Amino acid sequence: MFRDVFQTFPGLNLNLKLRKVLVVHKKSTYQIQAEEHKEARFLKLIEEGNEVVNRVKIAHEEHMETLAAVHAELTSRNIEFKSVSRSEMEAHVQDIDLIISVGGDGTFLDASHAVSDVFVLGVNSSSSSSFGHFCLAKKGNFAATLDAIEAGSLKPIEILRLEVAINGETVPELVLNEVLIAHSNPAATSRYIIEVGDMKEEQRSSGLWISTPAGSTGSLRSAGGVVMPIDDQQYQYFVREPCQRPGQHWALLMGLVSGNTDTTITSEMRTGEIYIDGPHIIYPLTIGDKLTIKRSKRSLFAYIDKDVNKIFSPQASSLTGRH
Repeated sequence: MFRDVFQTFPGLNLNLKLRKVLVVHKKSTYQIQAEEHKEARFLKLIEEGNEVVNRVKIAHEEHMETLAAVHAELTSRNIEFKSVSRSEMEAHVQDIDLIISVGGDGTFLDASHAVSDVFVLGVNSSSSSSFGHFCLAKKGNFAATLDAIEAGSLKPIEILRLEVAINGETVPELVLNEVLIAHSNPAATSRYIIEVGDMKEEQRSSGLWISTPAGSTGSLRSAGGVVMPIDDQQYQYFVREPCQRPGQHWALLMGLVSGNTDTTITSEMRTGEIYIDGPHIIYPLTIGDKLTIKRSKRSLFAYIDKDVNKIFSPQASSLTGRH
């Protein structure tokens, strides 16, 4: 839907009239531990003035102030909105003008899994504890950001997502950041066969990252991968800690995948797992299971600075695909 609009009218001044908005917010660690669970050790650390817990409390206060400011601004504009924690969010969100995530990158990722044709805006609710890579707004500029969205001076950008299928059955979540294929025990060897295009290789390693451009600044970068522009339309694979025997050389240790090329992983692990966008979305993989990863036709459209990845790699520019 949106891709057609932007390709046909690349100079379109998109005036998004905000009538209905969904606010998705995180629950802070302090809120969960101290207020909801009343966890005894956590409360004791608060009484003792523990440095770590004090930081958690400060982050909680910042988050609550930001969330209150978002609610107040939407109310002052007579925008109809519903505010839910990310654990209460519906599996598929539609019939709204905008989804606003209030938290950090984890909250933004959760919100992205629930949308296919709804714009997303991230609000970093606690600058002291959250980097907020996906979050264009914060408490101080939230009102101005909404002004720019409605005026059409701020436009969403298209961000590639990946589609994952296990034994031919597509999982519901679209990948915004990365997929990790690994053994369920982090101390065990990950064994699998990787196929990219017409190339095929049996490998052993500590795991395999497959990342979007949006996710290339996170775990992939830390492992040694290439930082890509966030609006690039290729994805990247990277083998972490390959277990090559003496004299053994593998061709598929890292690379960029473009176009309609699929990446296929066949598990040789009895208890392997696939992790989507972090530690919370996990699917089991056993011996012979076949995992297919490809570029999704359902991109995410979000209000993000298209140059945001350059802070990690100033030379980041459009890359040429290897496959």
